[in-house]
Amino acid sequence: MRKVLAVTMREYRAAVQTKAFVFGLLMVPILGALSLAMQIFIARSAGEKTMTYAVIDRTHLLRPALDAALARHNDVEVFDPVTHARTAPKFVVEYVEPAEDSGEQRLALSQRHVRGELDGFLEIGPDVLVPVPPGVIADDRGSMRYQSDKDIERDFLRWASRAVSAAVQEQRLAARGVPSEVMRELERPVPSKVRGSTKRNPVTGALEDTNEESKAANTALPLALVVLMLIMVMLGAIPAMQAVVEEKQQRIAEVLLGSIPPFQLMLGKLLSVVLVTLTISAFYLGGGYAIAARFGVRVAPVILAWFVLFLILSTLIYGSLFTAIGAAATDLKETQSLQMPATMLLTLPTFFTSAILREPNGTIATFGSFFPFSAPLLMTARLATTGGVPWWQPPLAAIEVLLVALACVWAAGRIFRVGLLMQGKGVRLRDLARWVVRG
Repeated sequence: MRKVLAVTMREYRAAVQTKAFVFGLLMVPILGALSLAMQIFIARSAGEKTMTYAVIDRTHLLRPALDAALARHNDVEVFDPVTHARTAPKFVVEYVEPAEDSGEQRLALSQRHVRGELDGFLEIGPDVLVPVPPGVIADDRGSMRYQSDKDIERDFLRWASRAVSAAVQEQRLAARGVPSEVMRELERPVPSKVRGSTKRNPVTGALEDTNEESKAANTALPLALVVLMLIMVMLGAIPAMQAVVEEKQQRIAEVLLGSIPPFQLMLGKLLSVVLVTLTISAFYLGGGYAIAARFGVRVAPVILAWFVLFLILSTLIYGSLFTAIGAAATDLKETQSLQMPATMLLTLPTFFTSAILREPNGTIATFGSFFPFSAPLLMTARLATTGGVPWWQPPLAAIEVLLVALACVWAAGRIFRVGLLMQGKGVRLRDLARWVVRG
């Protein structure tokens, strides 16, 4: 055991005292801050734009209503009601007289769009005032047609859909002698408020509803914990695999095996990976907890405790797999193909996080949180949601993952013992399986 601890501390110090480790540790929050700043910059840049569109009104009746909606958009809707900052582009509408040959007119406007004179153009059919019967698909005469090569920018289309629909409804009501003010009052929707579950404040004893900020935080917390665990396991396991390959290439492993058995050497390296991930988690969890407390978001300590436990178990599983791959490979290039299955097992659970957010106790979430290779990530995500998890499921999943982790360590030890001294010959996955079975 003394030799195992010596290897563990030596590998741990070699990992955390490098500039690469410190750089990697700081890069995640730096990249996160840069990404947030870039999104804010892009949003502000988009809000400062003024976009020009052509409108062909073949009814000759909707322009006054569209002008009023356009003025409301440019003077009110583009500004944030709280900060009064401009958050959306303004629109300039150029009305074009309808031509008899609609195809040639569309071609001319499309050419202006290609030259950059227009961001798009809208054509309102002459029969849009006539209601379309249910189940009937309207043609170009009974619908509005929007054309633009800028598929991502749909702000104008959304605005035009609302404005044209409202203008057409007023024209239909006026044709039937119904005052538009009366219909707007009758069609006014019932106000709705969305809240989370009601809870009792543990300090004051008062009943409180979950506010929108807390709901957003409850949605972001599971995603953040899943991404954080994934990053920490990869930051610990992959460098350990690369270090084993380098020691094997430089014949350092042969010297080490002269004083320590292969399984103890691998176990020491694996424990150092666990210590590295715990060091990274202490840095990120401490910073994340402080930021959450700054914005009034409470993270239950029991969730953090389960996160650390499942992080350790996940590191044991994937750390042993990646370390065994490093021992079996002859160079770093060969590890790319060998580590593919392990990397897929590690990243696959992230595709099911949306299902967990929708139904924390659904079939997919429950099954995934008991599958050993995805349980650490998915069970942590379920615990961080507000849906609640039956009390017996996390301990059962932890026991299951622990047993699989021990099996992975045992299997990795057999691969490590055979592969560490092999040189020159590449291995395949079936070779690894044979080493596990036969030793």
